[in-house]
Amino acid sequence: MRNKITKNIVDEQTLDAEIKETRNSLTTDRLDMSFGEIMAMYERGELVINPGFQRLYRWSQEQKTKFMESIILGIPIPPIFVAEDNNGRWELVDGLQRLSTIFSFFGSLKTEEKNINNWTLEAGELLTSLEGFSAESLPLRYLLNIKRSVCRIEIIKWDSKWDMRYELFSRLNTGGAILTEQEIRNSIFRSGLEKFYSFIEEAVKRGNFQKITQLTPKQRKELFDQELIVRYVSLVDEWNTVDASISLHATTFMRNLLEAHKDIDESTISRFYSTVDLLAPLGKETFRIKSVFSPSAYDAIMVATTHHLDYFSKHNDRLKAAVDAVKSNDEFRATRSAASSKTRTKKKIEIAMSIFSDLAK
Repeated sequence: MRNKITKNIVDEQTLDAEIKETRNSLTTDRLDMSFGEIMAMYERGELVINPGFQRLYRWSQEQKTKFMESIILGIPIPPIFVAEDNNGRWELVDGLQRLSTIFSFFGSLKTEEKNINNWTLEAGELLTSLEGFSAESLPLRYLLNIKRSVCRIEIIKWDSKWDMRYELFSRLNTGGAILTEQEIRNSIFRSGLEKFYSFIEEAVKRGNFQKITQLTPKQRKELFDQELIVRYVSLVDEWNTVDASISLHATTFMRNLLEAHKDIDESTISRFYSTVDLLAPLGKETFRIKSVFSPSAYDAIMVATTHHLDYFSKHNDRLKAAVDAVKSNDEFRATRSAASSKTRTKKKIEIAMSIFSDLAK
């Protein structure tokens, strides 16, 4: 009993220390601002909506009307979360749907999409007479009421610990458009890995890459094509060190680059394009198992092909046999459904590397 009590005390002390350390790694502030003030900051470039967030603005007319109706009626609005950079600018973390609705109603949302700004209200659930009104026709007193309505702003300081920044981006998206892992990475790493992101944006446009991946519009909209590029770069030379999910491995890889003040190297870019070009003749079936795109097959075949570029460049007639052997391998197929697990990510690439090596002898 005494040992158990002692252990509980030690565990509690450890927990207390961990909570204190983690809380101290997060610096926050809060204030109340009117929507008019927030919109003015946005127009001056002091409030930034990352492109990776902006493209997720997809509230329906009914949802937008309901939100505007709530503001007009004085119904409390959930807080907006922003991250403050070293220059004092705010980057939106959570609240995209709400702020974009306000900005677009008044015609100030910065977007290349058509028919987003200056939209017209529908009949509200409580205010049916709202139907047909826009920012141009709504009485001034109600327009001013909207602009003067106050919203709580929760400010996350960017001197917070990196891990906490990532967790906040991951956890605070509550507006009905949850960010994908790649969208979260874009929000954190884009400004520090310019060369990497230039490569990503160029690579996803390449015809051969599109030919062998053949992603759906929904997958592209959610940046799955970018995700595939990052996965390759993070795995190609470090696949045998993976000890986490592929998603966390890719994120950690990018974080390590950033913290080491490095960027993607030219050899990785060159090998990626050479690999894609070599696989291109195999078409959309390259990474498909039973006609469904397999991220596991993509990871394994891309990495294995890169490491055997010299051989298969000279014997490209044997490449299809190697690819098919990977996809039909019983052990590989047994692991593909859990490609994000710690052990299986490495295992599936091991299998592909072994098959490619045997055929390259």
